[in-house]
Amino acid sequence: MPRRISLLGNTLPRQEDVTVGRPDDFGGINNTIPSITIAPHEFRNIMASSERSDMTIREMMEDSTATGLVLKANEPWRDAHLKLHYDFLESLQAHVSKLQIFDTVATFIQNCTDTLELMRGMKAKVETSELSPEEISLENERNTWRLVYCLYQNRLDSTDGETHMETDNKRRMSEKEVIQALYKSSKLIREYQLIIDWLEKNACDQADRLPSIENFTDRTVAWENTLHQLQNKKSGIAFPSSRPIVSSMDPDAPIREGKPLHDLDKEDDARLEKRMLIEVRCGRMQKAQALAIHCGQHWRAACLLGWAPYHDPNYKSNNTEEKLPVEGNPNRSLWKYCAWQMSNDARVGQYYRAIYSSLCGNVKQLLTIANSWQDGLWAYMKTLLDIKVEAEVRGFMPKSYIALPEDYWKGENTLEDIFDELEASANPVIASQAKEPAHRIQKYLILDEITTLIDDAENMIEQKTCDAQFLRFLAHLVLFFRQIGKNLNEQAADKILLEYVKLLMEMGDPLLIAFYTATLPRESQTANYAHFLERVTEYEERKKCLNAAEDANLNVEAITKLVVENIRQKNLELQSQDLSSQLTDADLEKINALDWLTFYPSQREEALWQTNALIRYFLTNEKLDAARKAFNKIPVDAIETVINEFPALHNTIENLMTTNLLPKKISASIREYLCYKSYLDAQEGFSEWFSHFYHARPSPVEELPPYATFTEKVAYEHKTSQYNTEMERWKTTMQHHTKAVKQLLFNVLLFPDGGWLVDSANVSNNEPLTSEEILREHQLEKLRKLCIPKIALLLHTVMTEMNEQAECVQLADILASEQHQLYKVFSKDRMQEIFKKICESSLALMDQKKDPWGYSK
Repeated sequence: MPRRISLLGNTLPRQEDVTVGRPDDFGGINNTIPSITIAPHEFRNIMASSERSDMTIREMMEDSTATGLVLKANEPWRDAHLKLHYDFLESLQAHVSKLQIFDTVATFIQNCTDTLELMRGMKAKVETSELSPEEISLENERNTWRLVYCLYQNRLDSTDGETHMETDNKRRMSEKEVIQALYKSSKLIREYQLIIDWLEKNACDQADRLPSIENFTDRTVAWENTLHQLQNKKSGIAFPSSRPIVSSMDPDAPIREGKPLHDLDKEDDARLEKRMLIEVRCGRMQKAQALAIHCGQHWRAACLLGWAPYHDPNYKSNNTEEKLPVEGNPNRSLWKYCAWQMSNDARVGQYYRAIYSSLCGNVKQLLTIANSWQDGLWAYMKTLLDIKVEAEVRGFMPKSYIALPEDYWKGENTLEDIFDELEASANPVIASQAKEPAHRIQKYLILDEITTLIDDAENMIEQKTCDAQFLRFLAHLVLFFRQIGKNLNEQAADKILLEYVKLLMEMGDPLLIAFYTATLPRESQTANYAHFLERVTEYEERKKCLNAAEDANLNVEAITKLVVENIRQKNLELQSQDLSSQLTDADLEKINALDWLTFYPSQREEALWQTNALIRYFLTNEKLDAARKAFNKIPVDAIETVINEFPALHNTIENLMTTNLLPKKISASIREYLCYKSYLDAQEGFSEWFSHFYHARPSPVEELPPYATFTEKVAYEHKTSQYNTEMERWKTTMQHHTKAVKQLLFNVLLFPDGGWLVDSANVSNNEPLTSEEILREHQLEKLRKLCIPKIALLLHTVMTEMNEQAECVQLADILASEQHQLYKVFSKDRMQEIFKKICESSLALMDQKKDPWGYSK
């Protein structure tokens, strides 16, 4: 049989596989209880202290004197606490398979343990022994992960064994074999024992955290001061007891005679019994026995063996030559009855009574020494398991047992009743701790009420009672339950994960944010990661965020699209009230957001669509500079890249725009993009023309005074000649500028296939329009009414200034043409304005001796 160790003990296995069952201090079954099989590396991951840690933080601990002052002021152990976010991420990434879920939990436990050791090592440099809230929280979390590990491995990986046995076999089974069979067949009994193991392991950590302050006598006889006084009654001693003491040295003398021990021995005895109880509470019965033996009280060590179930291996041994030693106590029931009586005897020390209570199931007495919620739970669980085992043994064995008191059997409670009792405890400490979030969660885990646990966690979040580390714990607990297939309130679970993601967003690390965002529902992933990206402005940081999103399998294209849309929709009402055409910070934010769509060639189509929408917004608000900046964000290869996605097409852009070879949205985006290009080029061309016309025009030479000198006349003639030359050069340049700008302006007015900002009529439009497309059509119509009259007026201005009056009159034909139907976008006022100017051009032609249309008479 392999050597048994406790799941939560600190003994490392020696075989490839070990069985986990009851500790050596229960039932006397020693090392032979069959239970859950667990690989050795799992125990090492959970229980062994790891050497890995943050070396930067460790280096801070080397100089104890100087570092102490720094630690006291800055509390860098909080940084070690913060590092847990990254440690837990590494643990999840290292174990991606569902079969490795308990390896993941084991590393969670190790992460908490390492961080606790690191924090306490740092705090040792500071003169303080108080536990910080961070330590208490982290210790509770580590204990909870231990509970998760042991409970759910038992619940998921083990099944109840066979309970059918032949009648003859029943009669020949010893107490020890009956208990072994019970543990093998009942998953619930194993779970009770695992809970006790867990509570005792937690108590061990607390007991071992600080050095023992108890001082015991050297290895000698018991009650040496009492013995010395009795042996020297006649001669006397230097420090006699202040009261009459016992006259005998047998263990029962103080109770039988009703007299105390020597004062010093009584103090030593009080310390001994308290420390023995601590060892029993920690599940270290052998250490408690060794302590009693060290103090010369061998009878106490022997009394602690009376609970051991009886087993005679010689009944089934094939070795007839050698008799095997008998195990346990054949009079165990008598010992248990006596232990019950002693536990209720007020003459026995309080802590000794508690020790016997833990071995005979006297829960009332055991609760009197409970100082915490865990102590109370341990008392109830020890009693519950003791009663279950005792009932099994007495029901299985044919021999008669001494009847136990009725109060013993009344100590059996359900788990639900146990937790209700703890919450209603008369001890205010226990009642208060029962309401703490960590213990509430541990309660739900033990009861396997996961839905209630998640709902309670949701309430904690709504009440804002969760700190960052507790929120991290809740999020990973949700992920654990999902991975093992537990039914959860998914809405509440998603809310917990979302709150953790929001917390990580405040930290700002995209690796953490992307990984945990991927645990949210698909729609929520996109919305929340996009929300995070809205605040990222640096190029390299944006690239890092997108790489993290790709690694987490997030929908990067949907996210970047939503980022741009969100930023584009920000502060629209405030900006609509700003009548200034100057660029604002909000405008620049919207423009720079378009860069999110330039990282991936596959998003060129979306980049066109979003840029067009932003340009519509800027042009509506008459912000030409902003529209130009937005337009320039489109990569030069955008249209080519989009068209190359359709390799069957071999046409020019013009042909593609006038046919239905491209999908509707792509065709509309490209056409709208080209419309804006023509408009912005026309506006830019007019600005250059205007600048050259008014600012580059040579200044006329000043007239000569009536009595100019010869020198002044010569200089005047030179300046006049130079002016005429520059004027000719300027006129020639203006002709070229005018020709170019007229072409640009006419490109807008006479835009092919339906007109400027009109979708191609050849594109199929059988599908119903979405709300976005309806809004777009409304905006395009509004822009046509705003921009086309402006272009017509600019064109008239250019031709008028260049004395091309006849072409100004011809502009009326273009505006009235049914082919282009430009008159439909003119309001009544705008139409009156443009035709008034055309009339003025007609009058100017008549002044030039021509008819109103510019023809010679």
